[in-house]
Amino acid sequence: MIAVGYCTNQTDEKIDESDFINNMLLPGQEKNKENESWGCGYHGDDGYSLCLGSGEPYGPTYTTGDIIGCYLNFISKIVFYTKNRINLGIACHLPGNWKGILYPYVGFRSQGGSVEVNFGNKKFKYSAMTNEGISETSNNALAFKYQEEFYLIMGGYKNMLINLIDEITKSLEKNPNNVFELNYRGKIYFIIGEYDKAFKDLTKLLENEPDNLMALRYRGEIYYMIKKYNESIADLKRLLKINPNDTWATKAYILVKESK
Repeated sequence: MIAVGYCTNQTDEKIDESDFINNMLLPGQEKNKENESWGCGYHGDDGYSLCLGSGEPYGPTYTTGDIIGCYLNFISKIVFYTKNRINLGIACHLPGNWKGILYPYVGFRSQGGSVEVNFGNKKFKYSAMTNEGISETSNNALAFKYQEEFYLIMGGYKNMLINLIDEITKSLEKNPNNVFELNYRGKIYFIIGEYDKAFKDLTKLLENEPDNLMALRYRGEIYYMIKKYNESIADLKRLLKINPNDTWATKAYILVKESK
């Protein structure tokens, strides 16, 4: 039994040692004390997401050999997780006025367990956190310009992100069917958790380019996150028809089928 998530340093100070010994608290199980602490966790044994002691069904269970990604989005103030490179959707929201520091938190309720963690010293498995799918091989001057700005965005420059979205939006007003810019803006919206806006761009992109692999992939994930499993399966089937050797799509297809 394992859970992964986040906690505040105040949480560490507030938890009595006996709580760990007697109750064996896992991430997200501790209740807030005097509005000074915050914590959340995704639990492997039942797939629940817990925040401040309360929880609800969230995603699939996980166990030995699975890769779980834990992501904080300070722009949209959301926490989401991935399992084996598949986005499971928003798990919880950060407090609206959050200004504190959060720490990674792994908890076991069994002996002999171990985990390997990656804080960026290796390439992340979840490709949305890289520049994959943004036409890196394009020799379009606009592609290189956006690609350079994208790397800065991934460093957390909120104002630059807003300016880039505005720039792309103005360009799309002149040419609404620009495939490259729909592709780019759709992925940016996806990354920052604006899934409804990402969905609109990806759908429009697929109307112009039905076999666009990136659009099929991320729209399939969005369908999964909003529990439209049949629609998700349809996108994944199209993706696999185009590229039968796509290991990500194969795993995603199995996950969605099991979730129905």
